[in-house]
Amino acid sequence: MSDSNAVYRDLHLQPIAGQWRAGASGKTLVVSNPFDGAQLLELAQANRSDLDAAYAKAAQVQPQWAALGPSQRAAVLHQAVAIFDRRQEEIVDWIIRESGSTRIKALAEWGAARAITLEAASFPARVHGRIVESDVPGKESRVYRSALGVVGVISPWNFPLHLTQRSIAPALALGNAVVVKPASDTPVCGGLLLARIFEEAGLPAGCSAWWWGPVARSAMPLSSTRCRR
Repeated sequence: MSDSNAVYRDLHLQPIAGQWRAGASGKTLVVSNPFDGAQLLELAQANRSDLDAAYAKAAQVQPQWAALGPSQRAAVLHQAVAIFDRRQEEIVDWIIRESGSTRIKALAEWGAARAITLEAASFPARVHGRIVESDVPGKESRVYRSALGVVGVISPWNFPLHLTQRSIAPALALGNAVVVKPASDTPVCGGLLLARIFEEAGLPAGCSAWWWGPVARSAMPLSSTRCRR
């Protein structure tokens, strides 16, 4: 976990396969403020081997995450909500600078992302199975709900924090791992901030991975058996 009193550092690195490191493609993504063109940071883009490693690690870690009790997974989501509150100004500032938002819009987006995180924290305790009557005398049919596995997410730039969190918070709460490709215009708000928040909240390393590169690269693994949705 990171220091709860310090701002998030090393946002030029990516959480790939359980480690924060630079992408291995040799190409750089420059992230700028759309309002004044000021450069915010540079990211070394990932390549296919980085992405394969991210999916492999997520598939390895996911069963352990899913095996935790509902209250344990809910506790991580509740901790994430607390971090949203504690780091409100830091998060809002990034939304303003990276996506060119007004402060009013940035606060609304922070609130929406926080709200879906809080709602998702209730999901583990709301999952239930069913017993269905059978046409065969003396028998019954049982329906069990379980995590899919690794969920792939490609998220947009316009409400990056909220729209990314709307996909990943429910997936994580229900025991899945996630591999996320945020929009190249907003990799911090749509990716790195959330990765740091969940890391600080206690999500196991490798259970979420975030990377940057051409969308075509992210689409290729979606047909893989490791990516269930």
